[in-house]
Amino acid sequence: MWALGVGASLLALGIPVAICIGMAATIALASIGTPLLVIPQQLFSNLNNAGLLAIPFFMLTGAIMDSGGVSRRLIDFSQALVGFMRGGIGQVTIVASMFFADLSGSATADTAAIGSVMIPGMVKKGYSAPFAVALQSAAGSLGLLSPVSMSMLVYAYTANVSVGTMFIAGIIPMLLVVLSFMVVNYTTAVRRNYTSVEPFSGKVLWATFKQAFWALLTPILILGGILGGIFTPVEAGVVAAVYVTLVSRFIFKSLDLSHFKQILTTTAVNTTRVSFLLGLAFVLGRYLIEAQIPLHVADSFLLLTTSAVVLLILINLFLIVTHTVLETISSIAVVIPVFMPLVVQMGIDPVVFGVIVLINSAIGINMPPIGFCLFTAASIGGVSVEKATRAIMPFILALVLDLALIIAFPQIPRFLPNLFGIA
Repeated sequence: MWALGVGASLLALGIPVAICIGMAATIALASIGTPLLVIPQQLFSNLNNAGLLAIPFFMLTGAIMDSGGVSRRLIDFSQALVGFMRGGIGQVTIVASMFFADLSGSATADTAAIGSVMIPGMVKKGYSAPFAVALQSAAGSLGLLSPVSMSMLVYAYTANVSVGTMFIAGIIPMLLVVLSFMVVNYTTAVRRNYTSVEPFSGKVLWATFKQAFWALLTPILILGGILGGIFTPVEAGVVAAVYVTLVSRFIFKSLDLSHFKQILTTTAVNTTRVSFLLGLAFVLGRYLIEAQIPLHVADSFLLLTTSAVVLLILINLFLIVTHTVLETISSIAVVIPVFMPLVVQMGIDPVVFGVIVLINSAIGINMPPIGFCLFTAASIGGVSVEKATRAIMPFILALVLDLALIIAFPQIPRFLPNLFGIA
């Protein structure tokens, strides 16, 4: 286990997560006499899976949407939809963040992309800078639960569950979290007398809906195709990339051929980052299996409790700490193989567990001292992490309550899959 301590020490020194995992895996495998030649073999063999091709295609879709004017249209539609409420620009930030699925594989990147526009906008509308930062940090984590979330895709692959089932199971929990964030923002706006962005206008709503219509169809196209058996998740990524390209080029007329150099560069960098991380995490998984770590973890937890609910609470406490120092995809790749045998043994639905893990991650990446979304938003807003921490506590409480609801009522994420007869 000291090899894992080496990895944690390197992480504390600011070494990239993938390198920390790779070093820990190398030391751990060497300590049990495994030939080091196994490491590159395992890295490439585990990535040699057709299902993982969905990652670059979904990332390509996200990069095209970002360059093709889709983002601006979604923000405009969100403003027309909820901008009339008290604290309207905060509500716009929350709803717009909901539309931006976790296609980059990084909630931090999503927070930075939206926060660079919305945090200054909230401050101009009278929001205090710490609360604007806190709201954007919380909202930036919503992409984890969005259909076609990259984190969901990685969880589905790691936990060996249906990608389509995970996508549709996250819809109601995502709406639950959105509603809870909007309540926090509304009550704060009333208390601090934050105003709306603009009065409600059905004409403006209709106009912005028409402009955003083709963009809003993207997740529907992907989900409908996968659930309808028309195409696989990989094919869905290809279809989505082609679709947003055609929409951005010929309908929005905002995508030029000159944009594709940056689009492909962004896609290549993001894909390499996630793939390298996953490959090394799978190598570490080889050590965990050979050392029977999942079995030892299961025995340890079962000594403490035989209740599935208590077990989930214990796992969540562990995961919150993990998610504070690791972004979602990193923690999924490392932790899920350890806990999944125990989850299955206790009769917990892996799909429900996946939703729990993602909400848990939303808590962890917004928690000090290292919470990535909180730190990123605080940097954009020019606010100290201490002030941002105090401001984000109501959103953390909302997420904890949402998590408790999912644990207490697992029917919530299972409702839509059961309704459509999906396993």
